[in-house]
Amino acid sequence: MRVLFTVAVLLFGSNSAQADFPTRKYEMGFETVTVFEYKKTLREANIEIPDFPPRTESAVIVKLVESNSRASLAGLKENDLIRVINGSYLRSPRSADQKLSMITHQDQLILGIIRRVEDKWDQISITLPPISEEAARKLMLRKVPSLDGAFLPYYRISHKHAPATRYAPNNFQLYYTERAGRPEKLYLRIAQLLPGHSRSGPFVMTTTGGRFVFESEVVPPHQRGLFFAGSLRSPEWEPVKTEILLILAEDWLNEKRQEFQQVEATHKREFKEFQFDQSRRDKAYQELNQRRLALITDMERINKKIQSAERNHQLLVQRKERLANPRTVLSRNQFKLTDEAREAIKSHYTALTTEQKTLVTRAFRSGISLGFKEAGLIQLEETGLAEQEIIRKREKQGWLWVDAPLTPDQLPMLRAMIADPTVTVHHESTTEQKFEVTPEQKEELQIVLDVYEAERNK
Repeated sequence: MRVLFTVAVLLFGSNSAQADFPTRKYEMGFETVTVFEYKKTLREANIEIPDFPPRTESAVIVKLVESNSRASLAGLKENDLIRVINGSYLRSPRSADQKLSMITHQDQLILGIIRRVEDKWDQISITLPPISEEAARKLMLRKVPSLDGAFLPYYRISHKHAPATRYAPNNFQLYYTERAGRPEKLYLRIAQLLPGHSRSGPFVMTTTGGRFVFESEVVPPHQRGLFFAGSLRSPEWEPVKTEILLILAEDWLNEKRQEFQQVEATHKREFKEFQFDQSRRDKAYQELNQRRLALITDMERINKKIQSAERNHQLLVQRKERLANPRTVLSRNQFKLTDEAREAIKSHYTALTTEQKTLVTRAFRSGISLGFKEAGLIQLEETGLAEQEIIRKREKQGWLWVDAPLTPDQLPMLRAMIADPTVTVHHESTTEQKFEVTPEQKEELQIVLDVYEAERNK
C-alpha cells in the first residue's frame, strides 16, 4: 500500500493537469483515459512520467464523473484507478473500452479500483446495479432550482447535455417546469445569434412533411414564469432588491460579529492573568503587551464595522417596511412580495455560490454594464435573479429567441419534427440563415418528452 500511495501522488500531481488526455465517455456517467494513453500524452508534452503500481499497465484512470449518474450514485470518483471489470483483470489497453462499451443500463457493472482513503490507498469494489428504462431516462435530465415571476420556487428540468443557457448558438431544446414534485408545463426553447435583424417575429421549422411556426405567447405582468419588464434599477424591482440587500447585510453583520467574538476570545484566553506594569521594560513583556494592544485595536476596528453594518441593516429594514406599506409605495410599483416569496428568495440566494452572489449583488446595485463578460452573464443567468437585465443585454448583442410553453395541440408538431430525418430552423426575419436540428438534439427532445409524459400520467 505504501508504493500505491507514492505512485498515486505522482500520477495525479499538478504537472499532469497541464496535459490534454484523450478520454472515452460511457453512458454510465464517467470518462476514462488508459494508463497507456496517459503515459503517451505526458511523454509528448515533455512531462515526467511517473511509475505505476504492478498490474496497472492496462488499467484506466477515471477523469470525470457526471453528477446524478449511475456512476456517481454508486460512489465512483474522479482519479479512481480501474483495474478489474466484472471480475476480470484488464489485459490490454483496449480491454476497458471493449468491456465498458457493451454495458447498458440493464447490466450490472462491478469495478475493482484503487483509491486513496484517508491516509492510505485501498483496493475497493464498486457496484453499479441495473436500472429500468424509466430510471435511465430520468438520469439523463438536469434539475435546476428557479424562481418564477411571482418569486415562488419551482424546478426547471432539461436534458443534461442541452445548453444550460438560453443564449447558445442554434439552441433547440425542450424543458419542463415542476412544482411540488409534479410536472407543470412543457417548454420549447429556440435561439439564434442574428445581429442586425428584427427582434420580433416567430421561428419557422421546416420538415419534409410540412412547415411549423412557433412564437412566444403574450402573458400579463407578474404571471408565473414572467419577470418584470425594465431595468433592475426600476421601481418594480425595489422590493426584491431590498430583500437581496437585507440578506447581504445580515450575512456581513453576522460575519463581523463572529470575527469580533473570535478576537475577543483570543484576548481573554491569552491575557486573562495579565497585569499591566508600566515600569517593566524587558523585551518579553513589551512584546506581550504589544500583542495585547494589537488585539484591542482589532476589536475596536471590528466594532466600528459592526456599528456601521447595524445602521445599514436598520435602514434596509425601514425601507422594507415602507415598501410593504401601500400608503408609501409609488403608484407604478404595485407589486408586493409575499412572505412565501421572501422566504423563497432568501433560500434561493443562500444556495448560490460565492461567485454567483457577487455577480447578483453587482447586477442589482449597478445593472449589467459593459464590464460583464460572457462567463459572468451565463453565471448570472443561472441564478435566475436578473432575467430582464440579461434579456436587455442579449437583445443588444443580436440574440433572437422564443421560449414558451407548448399547448397540447402543438405536441403532434413536436413529434413530427423528432421523427423527421431533416428539420431546419430559421427566424422569420432571415430565411437564408438557417440551422439543422441535429440527431443528438432530437434524441434529447425525445427523452425530455418521454419523461414529462410519464410523470404527468402518474
